[in-house]
Amino acid sequence: MTFASRICLRSLGLFVGLLCLGTMPVAAQEKAAKSSSPPVVRNSIGMSLVRIPAGEFLMGGQEKAEDLCAAFPEMNRTPERFADEYPQHRVRISREFSLGQYEVTVGQFRQFADATGYRTEAETDGTGGWGYEAETGKSVGRRARFNWRDTGFPQSDDHPVVNVTFFDAVAFCNWLGKKEGKRYRLPSEAEWEYACRAGTSARYYHGDDPRELPRYAHLINVPGQDKFGNVQDQVHFLKSGETLTAKVGTRLPNAWGLYDTLGNVWEWTNDWERDDYYSWSPLVDPTGPGQADSRVRRGGAWNSFPMYTRAAFRNLDDPHTRCLNFGFRVACDE
Repeated sequence: MTFASRICLRSLGLFVGLLCLGTMPVAAQEKAAKSSSPPVVRNSIGMSLVRIPAGEFLMGGQEKAEDLCAAFPEMNRTPERFADEYPQHRVRISREFSLGQYEVTVGQFRQFADATGYRTEAETDGTGGWGYEAETGKSVGRRARFNWRDTGFPQSDDHPVVNVTFFDAVAFCNWLGKKEGKRYRLPSEAEWEYACRAGTSARYYHGDDPRELPRYAHLINVPGQDKFGNVQDQVHFLKSGETLTAKVGTRLPNAWGLYDTLGNVWEWTNDWERDDYYSWSPLVDPTGPGQADSRVRRGGAWNSFPMYTRAAFRNLDDPHTRCLNFGFRVACDE
């Protein structure tokens, strides 16, 4: 079946699905989503979890790729770069779930490592992770000395844990699930975007203006800057006590009380990645395609540009990848 055929079938499926689901208009959904904040609970390791209600949203790029590229001319990107964000399509999350209010922190990950003796892939496979090199001001890796404990810059227990692979994140979730007697896991890509948007449909959960983004997301790359996009190319001569990541919760939250869904660190999701997935994904509770080469990560990081910190932007990596800008957030089913 051709790509165009899949798009046509997708459109027909959306039409039928909307009739069956009785979807309210998007504007009404946004108003309802903002009308009240979901409840927050704390678990046995001090992690705050937000109860995310069931609902529907428009997933994917909210503007044409050509218009997106024109809005960020300094990035010099072509529309093809963002093809995996389309078609925008309605998705229904049929069951409520809980999501970490913050990204998993160094302190929380240390509780896991101390309780189980777990060692991350960076600590066991001989290649290490990434770290900050004060002499050059660059992030370098992989090097054996670097891992989640040692990043080359100071971290407190309240900083997001980094240098963790997809499998390290899953191991943490499995441990926490046994400890709590519940199912902890990584969120699906659809759950992640639904929760990040919190009833909105703009580029960012605060709106479309990237100049407002630093109030909501920890970014070193400010709007309009167009140099050193890759983590290994950036130069940051940190002063004493300065860090690349920020303590979780230091920026403004979205309407559902979630912090740092944009910026700070990329967050692993549970989905495999395929560029054409949006053209044939299910209408209800999509969980990604079958096994592929890479897992999806979402949200951008401290080194990301505003163009890549949008709620719709998709990124991917081999699940064994670890870096100074990779972390995660947990989901929980009661």
